[in-house]
Amino acid sequence: MTTVPSSNPDTQPSLFGASSTLPAPPTRRQRELLDIANAIELEDAHEAGAVGYAARLWAQLSLPYKEPGPDTRLWIRRNGTLTLRVIPGMTGRKGSETVGYPYGVLPRYILTWMSTEAVRTQSPVLQLGTSLRNFMSQLGLKPTGGKTGTIGRLNEQMRRLLSSSMAVEDTRHTDHRWSVAGGHFSVATSYQLWYDADDHSGRNPLWGSTITLSDAFYNSIISSPVPVDTRALTALAGSPLKIDLLVWLSHRLSYTRKQQLIPWELLAQQFGTEYGRLRDFKAIIQRQLADVLTVYPGANVQVAEGGLLLAPSRPAISSR
Repeated sequence: MTTVPSSNPDTQPSLFGASSTLPAPPTRRQRELLDIANAIELEDAHEAGAVGYAARLWAQLSLPYKEPGPDTRLWIRRNGTLTLRVIPGMTGRKGSETVGYPYGVLPRYILTWMSTEAVRTQSPVLQLGTSLRNFMSQLGLKPTGGKTGTIGRLNEQMRRLLSSSMAVEDTRHTDHRWSVAGGHFSVATSYQLWYDADDHSGRNPLWGSTITLSDAFYNSIISSPVPVDTRALTALAGSPLKIDLLVWLSHRLSYTRKQQLIPWELLAQQFGTEYGRLRDFKAIIQRQLADVLTVYPGANVQVAEGGLLLAPSRPAISSR
């Protein structure tokens, strides 16, 4: 039997005469991810100057992905026995203050920068001038002025983050007894932010600004920071869920010594409270996870029927 060549350029005849569809070429986004993954494989993060840090708390719990809204008085996130409660602060100009939760990508980048600076300087007093600008540039965020520019949005999310108060509680039940441990904290005890909302050049963003981390938050960073590759963070820009998955896996796989299944129900508590149905959450996690695993090539993670199957893996950042 003679095989007639297909008129579809993506479809070619197989050896047995049946047509087989070739995979679509990678998109520009996929090529960018693969380029970064290749760079991560070829050059150690230490050598590339791409070592950042996250507080262990944010590898276990997370902030909102979307704006909860001014009518939300309390925002709660759970992970197993841990519970995070966030009470929003006030933002806006004097006389027109509004309630505002920190949400989205920028607070996560700010917290990563805080942790990285705290580890680097071994000081709770952070200078925002050149160090924050450099860190923003490292993550692919171009400092632009104006209210809707990067600096304006960064300042807004920073104020929301710094003015919020939080509580973490660990509740356990063993041998017919309950144990509860927890505490209240804020990210910083004091801060002074300077910026010109009308400066569209972004040349001196937040120059002279300082943040003094609270003792509780600073000590939590210094005692057990979670190393993350800032090149991977850059690749995942635009998705707070991908960033949370990367930080979580960077922490969790660092001590995974045997195969372990993390059930979808537990993952939904930690990452998916915004999704109404478990099947919707599972579909989203699988799509988001694909990009995360591309830029964390050493992660040994598989999607299983009951959840995510974690196995011993290479650390996200090699130890020195």
